[in-house]
Amino acid sequence: MKKLSFMLLALLTVTLFTACGNDDKPENRQTVSMVINNRAIDGDQVVFSQANAKVEMNYTDMEIQINTEYKDVTEHSHTISTPTMALINMGGSVYSFGTSNNGEISGYIDFATGMTWFIINDNAGPVICTSQLLYAYTTTSVNNPDNGNHNTHEHSAYLFVLDSKCEKCILRISNFIPNIAGSVEASEVQFNDLTVTPTSTGYTITAAQAEASNKSYTITDLNVNLSSQCQVINGSFKCKDLDFAIMGKVFPNVNWAEPF
Repeated sequence: MKKLSFMLLALLTVTLFTACGNDDKPENRQTVSMVINNRAIDGDQVVFSQANAKVEMNYTDMEIQINTEYKDVTEHSHTISTPTMALINMGGSVYSFGTSNNGEISGYIDFATGMTWFIINDNAGPVICTSQLLYAYTTTSVNNPDNGNHNTHEHSAYLFVLDSKCEKCILRISNFIPNIAGSVEASEVQFNDLTVTPTSTGYTITAAQAEASNKSYTITDLNVNLSSQCQVINGSFKCKDLDFAIMGKVFPNVNWAEPF
């Protein structure tokens, strides 16, 4: 996938889509371990939890099965083990899945990025579950406020790695372009300790100032809204006296509507 640098793809192997040891299984089957971030929702009330999910896939029959944990809005813990679910192509690398009549669970997975999203219809209220949040289908606008020169591109991807308490997160930007010329200056930059807040529609990510881990770049005034149950990203920040605006979505071929 052209938007993702080699380094980011390597990191995704660890943070999104890490294969477990299953050498005894045929090559058309794979079991992966995935960090899942959960938001149980009841009106404006949100309960966050994080779990390590086991996802089993059969590429010959195009089926998926998920084992994971979550907390409901009353903060009671649950374990869910789905039946085998059919993977239905939505176009390109994105597939949908769900139990009968989209009852207990339904969602999407992007085999190009490993990004996974699903909803659990718990009796206490819906629970939105995602892998660490990767927005590879974005448009980034870069503007010089002094002279109005600007550039718009679709080369950068944005990965948000949430901590277990949903208090801080890491932002990794693939193909970073902090200039008007549109040239990639870094295959990846990482910013640590950003503030993350769960909401009833997704998350907000903020930072007054953050320095890249390699100390080559500093961003300020970061304000990112992950909305429509994390399907949509809108955000802004400043770097090198330039204004950045981000917009896009988590899956390219899903006509999104709020699930509840």
